[in-house]
Amino acid sequence: MARSPIDTTSVKRVALIAPDGLSLLRQRSELIADIVARRHSVLALLPEQAAQSIPALMERGIAAATFPWKSDRPSILADRQTVAAIAGQLADWRAHVVLCYGAKTLPLGALAARKARVKRRVGLVTALPPVMMPDAGALPGWAWRRLLKSGFKALDAAVFHIDSHRAQLTAAGCLPRTLEVATVAGSGVDLMRYTMQPLPPLANDGRTALNFAMVARLDAAKGVIEFCEAAMQVKNTAPDTRFILAGRDGDLDRTLLSRYGISIEIIDDQGDAGPLCAASHVFVLPSWGEALPRVLLEALAIGRPIITTDIAGARETVDERVNGVLVPPKNVTALVAAMESFINRPDLIPAMARASRSKAERRFDVRTVNATLLHMLGL
Repeated sequence: MARSPIDTTSVKRVALIAPDGLSLLRQRSELIADIVARRHSVLALLPEQAAQSIPALMERGIAAATFPWKSDRPSILADRQTVAAIAGQLADWRAHVVLCYGAKTLPLGALAARKARVKRRVGLVTALPPVMMPDAGALPGWAWRRLLKSGFKALDAAVFHIDSHRAQLTAAGCLPRTLEVATVAGSGVDLMRYTMQPLPPLANDGRTALNFAMVARLDAAKGVIEFCEAAMQVKNTAPDTRFILAGRDGDLDRTLLSRYGISIEIIDDQGDAGPLCAASHVFVLPSWGEALPRVLLEALAIGRPIITTDIAGARETVDERVNGVLVPPKNVTALVAAMESFINRPDLIPAMARASRSKAERRFDVRTVNATLLHMLGL
């Protein structure tokens, strides 16, 4: 187990239980820095399948270890083994505070923290289990409901990325009435790192040649196929329009995607989406269902109009026709129309770009998000 010795000089020992190392490295680096700046020590606990992230975490001075993980679905015997393993690690490390997140790592981490008698136990609800997505009215199956109910019961507090997740879990009977709760604007974005960037110039020959960019894991649920199909249709009428798709490998074959004739760039787990966003006039993410994608917040911060889907979380990044356009998920026709609206009126893009940056400053500053998290953690 890769773990540094206990730092007896630290004020408190804070354990972060996460579903993978990528989310810690990309979405929680500022929070971890804030915790360390307060002289607390940090331990990252990840499923054994995420062991490849441990060296990168330890390079940042974060102790890291893995725990056994059999399935992403509820499994009574396997889950008991996982809870026991995490509890043992927390007890050995003598954790004072636990922050756990992830559809299944949240409830299991909460149960383990209670078993280890950790004094402060906080859950961060960044996403719901697949059984509750993408239909906003769906309730979880009995196994998920039992796991979530017992997990939230083991918490002192819960922090939500979007209010609709809280409403769904309440409707499902998973949240205790006495649970302390708060809502933050997703993971937030570092407005000092992601600064307003100038738009790429338009063609000076009278033709409109916009750049549309999408950065996401190459999964069907991210709307990758819809983006590719929309790009192909738009290029039929606006052949100078450029499209770039970038992200980590996913469940879609790059060879299959290449037939759409658009540029595909693979970025590694720690790849920065900022330069790709900056090279575009408009940022696109037609995801089927998720919370508040970090990449949308980064696109807002650098000042790019956004086309995204009208789903919980993503819709919070767009003021319709002020800084972007919302489209229904899985709707190529609507996506094409949204893209063409920018091609037809490129003169509106600079004002929409400024509106995106303004929205990031008003709502998604990571300092505000982390201040709430630190308060809920008692740090």
